[in-house]
Amino acid sequence: MASHKSYISGIVYHPTVINAVTVTTTSAAQLVAGARGVGIEFYSTAVDGIQDRAGNIKITVSMDGGTTFRDYNMLIDNVVNTNAQNLTRIASKGLTAGSAQNAVLWMTPETLSGITHIKAVFTRTTEGTKGTFTCNLVITY
Repeated sequence: MASHKSYISGIVYHPTVINAVTVTTTSAAQLVAGARGVGIEFYSTAVDGIQDRAGNIKITVSMDGGTTFRDYNMLIDNVVNTNAQNLTRIASKGLTAGSAQNAVLWMTPETLSGITHIKAVFTRTTEGTKGTFTCNLVITY
């Protein structure tokens, strides 16, 4: 049986789970049991002003205490919508080559129910020679 770590309401954690990588990488598991929300910042940094690598980020989730992870397909994307449209949900977010880019994504309380741990999975889609990728989380209790 998995142990549950206690938390204090209002606490916010800011782990950098993927830090300036250039190859496909999976982060360590992050405890999110009881979290009210998770924000995800994914960005690329150009080297010498040129970014010729590309890649995408996805989140995998565990509901069994961090043993088994499955793809999470309900990330909320930070895209422009009208008030009449619903939130845009995606499975992964890509950053293309050409210049440094960034993306902001969210996991909401409605979709966090039962999730105990998450991992960020970065997949490099274009090899290239310049540019790095970083993923930061904001876990709010």
